[in-house]
Amino acid sequence: MKRRYIIIVIIVILLGGLGFWAKADTASENLYQLLNTFGQVLKLVKQGYVQEVSSSELVRAAIRGMLSKLDHHSTYLTSKDYKELKIKTSGKYGGLGFVVSKIAGIITVISPFEGTPAYRAGLQPGDRIIKIDGISTKGIELDEAVGKMRGTPGTKVILTIAREGIDEPIDFNLTRAIIDLKNVMYFGLIDSNIGYIRLSGFSKGTGEEVSKALNKLQSQGARKFILDLRSNPGGLLDEAVKVSDNFLPPGRLIVLTKGRVRRANRDFYSKSESKTIGLPIIVLANRGSASASEIVAGAIQDWDLGLIVGDTTFGKGSVQTLMPLGDGEAIKLTTARYYTPSGRCINKSDTLRFLLKNPTLGKKFVSLGPLKREFISNGAIIPDIILEYEKYPPSLITHIRRKGLFMQYTSKYVREHPEIKKDFVVGASILKEFKSFLKTKELKFIDSEYDTAGVFIKRLLKQHIAEDKWGTKGKYEVILEYDSWIKTATELLSKAQSKEELFNSAGVK
Repeated sequence: MKRRYIIIVIIVILLGGLGFWAKADTASENLYQLLNTFGQVLKLVKQGYVQEVSSSELVRAAIRGMLSKLDHHSTYLTSKDYKELKIKTSGKYGGLGFVVSKIAGIITVISPFEGTPAYRAGLQPGDRIIKIDGISTKGIELDEAVGKMRGTPGTKVILTIAREGIDEPIDFNLTRAIIDLKNVMYFGLIDSNIGYIRLSGFSKGTGEEVSKALNKLQSQGARKFILDLRSNPGGLLDEAVKVSDNFLPPGRLIVLTKGRVRRANRDFYSKSESKTIGLPIIVLANRGSASASEIVAGAIQDWDLGLIVGDTTFGKGSVQTLMPLGDGEAIKLTTARYYTPSGRCINKSDTLRFLLKNPTLGKKFVSLGPLKREFISNGAIIPDIILEYEKYPPSLITHIRRKGLFMQYTSKYVREHPEIKKDFVVGASILKEFKSFLKTKELKFIDSEYDTAGVFIKRLLKQHIAEDKWGTKGKYEVILEYDSWIKTATELLSKAQSKEELFNSAGVK
């Protein structure tokens, strides 16, 4: 009995450390009795299970189970997990380089970070990870899956994914690396006065990176801007506020958080003078734009400062708070939701609940800028102008990319052609040579498949050759040349000299 009492006391202390009180609730089951039952089960397992098990591991498993009943973002972090999380938000960690979430019970890729093993191999938003090193992910917790995919740089892991439009699962043999996250992947001029910024994440220092990019672009003559947030999974809330601060006049609400306890309710306002006030701005977003990306897009849209162009964002609008437990462990607990300045809940699953508590708003929201535009919101950020995705690449492209054959060929090509210049063309001879190269790698396909994929192959070969020869800058110059969404944004901006002209020419009111 004494031993059982000690176990119960330990659990009560654990709950107390999370800010709960072990009080009997007349409207529910007696908490003490439940803790007593837990102690009994723990004792029976320790005494009678077929093999010896660790008490600490059993308790940790119980904690994980408790948090899993809340949502898939609330998790228990071991000391190793906690350390890795802090490293990741600082901008550097070891792993594969992509963000995953648990959607309909399946570990799903949200977006790969550019320049990482996952990105180079061709993993795409929406890919469902069904096996890790041959072991099924069915029923696995999100953090456990992430732990299996991270590891020592140079070690390998095989991911088996299911992809929409492809009948058979695909194996990706990936090599872990140090993931040194760069937030502003690229910035440069399009034409003479359109500045382009590609933002891939929101780790420490993002706001300052965007500020420097804007300053540089303006010094080069930029008077119109494209902020590309496509497949940006988000990151630190403070950095989302700092990025928004570059575009909003001082004293404007950027985002607010609402939770069950008072300390979770916070308002964040802009402080600095806007670098782009009155200038035309387009924000590109898609289904992989989440969290901090949605905060920035929502603030710009709500204050009528620019157009959101692309596709509806992911709708990840929840705030996770890290709560240390001692011994280097912690829990990550969902404590609040994000709301845009006009009151739109970014989180898809909670919008209707918010609306029910605010019946005067219904599903309609009004922008806070001069246009007083009406929004219909069911969570996430709906673009002002919705664009169609490009045609889905043939399956042959997937097989070439997952084997790393584009990179293998272009590395060899650049070594053998040191004289190559930026105006190079991927012509018939290169396409023929690449086709022969693929056959030497035992990639099975018929000529008609290769011909059908020709447009995509030509584009990707040029992109990889440019990256091998001139680095990230070269790659993005090719991307800017081909990307249909960037072309649409450029066309819209070319017709406008001011923010007002941009809205009028686009027919957005």
